[in-house]
Amino acid sequence: MKTNVLLWIRQLLCSVLLLLALTTIAADNDTDTDRKVAPSDTLSIEVFGEKELTRICRVEAGGTIVYPLLKSVEVAGKTTTEVAQLIAQRLYDEEFLVNPEVSVNVKDFRQRAVSVLGYVVKAGAIELPPNPERMDIIEAISRAGGIGQLGSENKIEFTRNGKVTKFKLEQLKKETDPKKKIWLEAGDVIYVGQTAF
Repeated sequence: MKTNVLLWIRQLLCSVLLLLALTTIAADNDTDTDRKVAPSDTLSIEVFGEKELTRICRVEAGGTIVYPLLKSVEVAGKTTTEVAQLIAQRLYDEEFLVNPEVSVNVKDFRQRAVSVLGYVVKAGAIELPPNPERMDIIEAISRAGGIGQLGSENKIEFTRNGKVTKFKLEQLKKETDPKKKIWLEAGDVIYVGQTAF
């Protein structure tokens, strides 16, 4: 009977320690702790007391990382706290570690930006807002200071993955249905052409 009680206490203690580890996992040291991990981000992953599991991992295009013992771990769309909890839980569930304490930090965020070029007031890269916020072409042009004196509202080119589409500003303003608007993605290019003299 004494052995059963000791076994029960040991199991309870392990469960409590796991719960504590999962709730006190370090969050990323970026000030925006709600930012979701995205492809091309670089993560620094540490497991307390397990130096061989400390890794720097780049998030692949499919949103996964390759991590020792666990192979593929889907991380895109999760916060660093959620990623740490997921890795700790998998290390525990797959019986690699009894009480894993995992810390995940974003070492390098992928630059999520679009380029606004041509005849705008301030051409250059415009950073996209964090998910789930979105930005359309009109807002990107506005953030670039608007169309410049020599720019034409009738000559707006939008390029995504090598495909160029031409618009007029008035046409973009008329589209109010969120499902039909063009929501910008990292790498998109907007070019405002010159007005005809």
